[in-house]
Amino acid sequence: MKRILFFLAFSLLASAIYAADGYRIVTIQVLKPAKQPITFTDRSVAIYSTQYVTDAKNENYVFRNDTAHSRSVALAIKKSLEEWESLGDYDIPVYDFYAFCNGDNCDDNIESINDYDLLIAVKEVNISSYQTAQAQYADNYGDYFSIGTYAPYKVVVEVYDTDKKQFLAKETLEDTLEWSKNVLNFETGLKDLPSHEEGLEYTIEELGQLFTRSVVPYWIAVERFFFVPSGKDFKKAADYAEAMQWDEAMKIWTQYAGSTNRKVAGQSAFNIALVCEVNGDYELALEWLAYAEKQYNIREISGYRAILQRRINESKMLEEQLQDL
Repeated sequence: MKRILFFLAFSLLASAIYAADGYRIVTIQVLKPAKQPITFTDRSVAIYSTQYVTDAKNENYVFRNDTAHSRSVALAIKKSLEEWESLGDYDIPVYDFYAFCNGDNCDDNIESINDYDLLIAVKEVNISSYQTAQAQYADNYGDYFSIGTYAPYKVVVEVYDTDKKQFLAKETLEDTLEWSKNVLNFETGLKDLPSHEEGLEYTIEELGQLFTRSVVPYWIAVERFFFVPSGKDFKKAADYAEAMQWDEAMKIWTQYAGSTNRKVAGQSAFNIALVCEVNGDYELALEWLAYAEKQYNIREISGYRAILQRRINESKMLEEQLQDL
């Protein structure tokens, strides 16, 4: 599935659902658990960029096409791992690992290396980038074109534990990054998109982050909405929330959670649940949602409850993973 980097904002969905109610949208940071967590504590790490050699004469090597960006991806993984705060003291070395090929058979097994505790092997790197421009339709103003920069990629990354003599993770990263839009003039429009070289650069950086997210917890930005009933107090609370002054916003919403206006009470309680989520108190957030549900029939309570329950489940995994880093 293509990963589209230009997309419709969540606000379109929210506006469709809550056209009759005042609301605002905020972006918060959420910590997600790794899919294949790796323990790095007190362990030495090295990254190996696999260079597939198809011919070797007097140390003059001929490499397979998928070797071109292997070292760049290895360096991107190094950068991304070292940016993770728990690994900030690491200076992870990157080496070339020569895999000699006989036809389709290549010796890319790194199990014989024992200089480090953990070996990260970057293999089978296939990345390309291209631009397209296709006419879509014409009207009185001229032709419309669909233009885009596309960067398909496939990379295999393995993590080998030299003490346990086993692979801890095997990740195949495969997708297509896409930057696209509709324009009247495709030549001008293409200049606003990433070039072929920039597409490759962005994709390599993305691959470093994708691998890191698979083995250590990672932060993502998510959007949440909250209600803004009419009135100066609620506008003030909304301004506080957008400025991330959640305690101040909560003081106002708490005053109205007991309002005789059940809709206002329910919406205020819903907002308080959001503050609880931001503060990491998911159980209390669920209690406020239950209270909001008793006050007023807010359709999206069930969906938000599922999000909070998922965060509770993930928090247990995160606690274990963070202890191991």
